Amino acid sequence: MENYGFRYIHVGYSHHLAPHRNQLERRQDGVLMRLQVKGTCRVDLGGNPHYIYPGDLVISKPQGTYQLFIGEESGMDGQNLVDSTDYYVVCGGGWVDRWLASQTLPDVAHIEVNEDLLSLWRRLIYEKRNVHENNEEITACCAKLLCLTLERSIANALSAGGRKEHYIASRLKGYIEKHATEPLTLDELAARNSVSASTASHVFKEAFGLPPMRYAVEVRLAIASDRIRYSDMRLEDAAEASGFRSYPYFCRAFRAKYGQSPSEYRMQYRQDIQEL
Repeated sequence: MENYGFRYIHVGYSHHLAPHRNQLERRQDGVLMRLQVKGTCRVDLGGNPHYIYPGDLVISKPQGTYQLFIGEESGMDGQNLVDSTDYYVVCGGGWVDRWLASQTLPDVAHIEVNEDLLSLWRRLIYEKRNVHENNEEITACCAKLLCLTLERSIANALSAGGRKEHYIASRLKGYIEKHATEPLTLDELAARNSVSASTASHVFKEAFGLPPMRYAVEVRLAIASDRIRYSDMRLEDAAEASGFRSYPYFCRAFRAKYGQSPSEYRMQYRQDIQEL
């Protein structure tokens, strides 16, 4: 696995229904990241206590100490009160060293926990357990994707500064990106994210500089441009598959974005490829 930037990867999922304590002297390299998804606990990093709640990501850096205490609120006796769930990953290697050196990660960050993030974690767990196939490269790619996704989640959380408005805007943005090719209205977007249409429009424009439905058009245009360049789909079909229900509107929006009609854009791309 060293060839893929990792010396080791240890990843898993824990569910504690009884009090639990763990003390770890950190390795000289690598990072430990633990995401609380249910219940509470206490983590001491370098002797500094942190009370951890769902959504808190704990980051233990090299050469530090890490202590985990679960069930303290029950006095270590009332086992029926303990219900703590977390995902964790410990990894080190050349890629991890470069990644850690490129930024300053906090000891604890409160991030959004969603199915996309947890599915990445579960996929990495599965690949590590799949010992009968030569999957080291896949495992390394999954680990890199998880680390970079956590980095983005931390950056989003820090830029929000605890503001509810930025959290709502980020949630709206993610929904648009997932559902851009489907019929989508501002009222539906707002309802799906439990806010009013006016709130959705206001907070999104404040955060990203353009209205949410305009952003949906931008995403659809990016999808359409890829289909036009890399497939032989009819232009009308490419437009429809990218979420546009009106081909004339698509052509106008495409020309405004790229300075060419869809057919000119495809022709120019193919000429450029032939000249390479």
